[in-house]
Amino acid sequence: MRTTVTLSDEAAELVKQYAAGAGVSMSRAVSELIERAARTKPRFKLINGIAVFDIKGGRRVTTEDVKRFEAEEL
Repeated sequence: MRTTVTLSDEAAELVKQYAAGAGVSMSRAVSELIERAARTKPRFKLINGIAVFDIKGGRRVTTEDVKRFEAEEL
């Protein structure tokens, strides 16, 4: 299918970089990136109605961690 799209400058740059690295045309790069994004499973899960990032191998951030980060920021 042939169509015209308007991309932000940032999106266009990302497509150009991907196309150059993959050795494909810009059109093919846009298609591959859209298809990849559509197949990618969200990396978060809902716990008690709250979206929580599901990071493999990550550690849990505690209330104490947050308080320490806030104190360091001041």
